Amino acid sequence: MGVKYLLTIACTAASLLASAQGGARWAVVLPFGVETDSSGSGITKNAMATEFYAGFRAALDSFAGTEWPITLDVYDFDEATGQVVDHAFGSALPRTLSPLAFMNEQARLDVRYVVGPFRGSDSESLAKHAAATTYVVNPVSREVRTEGLPQLIAAAPVRFLEAEVLGRLAAHDALSRPKSRTVIFDLGDKASMLQRQAFVRGYHAMGADTTKIQTWDGRPTSNLAARVGGDDLVPTRFVLLDDKVLSAARILQGLRQRPASQTEFWTVSSTVNSPSLDAFLLLRQPIIWAQTDRLEFAQYEDVDAHIASVLGTSRSRWAWLGYDIALMLLESSPEHTKGPRRSYDWGQTTGGGQFNQAIELYRFDPSRGVNPVALPALP
Repeated sequence: MGVKYLLTIACTAASLLASAQGGARWAVVLPFGVETDSSGSGITKNAMATEFYAGFRAALDSFAGTEWPITLDVYDFDEATGQVVDHAFGSALPRTLSPLAFMNEQARLDVRYVVGPFRGSDSESLAKHAAATTYVVNPVSREVRTEGLPQLIAAAPVRFLEAEVLGRLAAHDALSRPKSRTVIFDLGDKASMLQRQAFVRGYHAMGADTTKIQTWDGRPTSNLAARVGGDDLVPTRFVLLDDKVLSAARILQGLRQRPASQTEFWTVSSTVNSPSLDAFLLLRQPIIWAQTDRLEFAQYEDVDAHIASVLGTSRSRWAWLGYDIALMLLESSPEHTKGPRRSYDWGQTTGGGQFNQAIELYRFDPSRGVNPVALPALP
């Protein structure tokens, strides 16, 4: 379903203040999939790109009237060819630019930030040709390789960060409670394997003995109830890193045979937030989980109202992320910032670009409710 925007709004340079003299120049390069209809207007076929742009623009508009004017150039991106498409207003035909030609043009225009495209590999292609004064910001992909690309910024937390951080916390807990144990569930697929590997990396980084981690079969064919029923009731961290709701429901059903006081369920935020899980089974024992979204983001009603006024709807994940990315780039002290949706805590690869390593940890206890958990420092 296409969302209609005039080309003069969606795909041209737009000054966000009355004067852009002495201000900054940014660009967004998103896969809008712009097509021209019979009226000459542009129809954007990619709702994700349109919503992200609406949120991004809403955040910049909220700064209109400040002392820092920004000129925003907006480009389409063809994911099939890897080319940038410039639907410049007044031109009969759009220009198609290679990553090299496009980034050379950004250097001539003194563009500070190029935001996009969505795929990590496409942002990497642009960053390879970036001048020292221009940064390419990938806003959403969790698989961006910043090695050897000093002008590349990966704003989304790296993939498997939740699993690795939970591994660090589990190791810290195991070292402080040597009579406890860690059980991690294997769901038998590649994603489960990669999640478990990340958990073990974090566990090892804390200096704990990874050979003591027990792996249990969590697949539907396993007789989990019998395994738990024959358990020796040692205090246990049961770790489910996958976001498969049916697997979580089976595992929680099996864990009800254990005393809640001897049981902890460690998982990711999508499991905790799932409306499909039985609340009694989920909340009968303590829960420890990691998430990359800020827990408080749903409280930002003014931001949601602002997005709704621009987009016509609210609670759009992509509009929220667009809003968040713009605010992060506007932050004057960006080493560690908090947007409405995400936190940003930057790491950097040797000789390469920056990546977001921000994470939030929480613990639910039936008697104490939800409380944040500090991430233990590496030894």
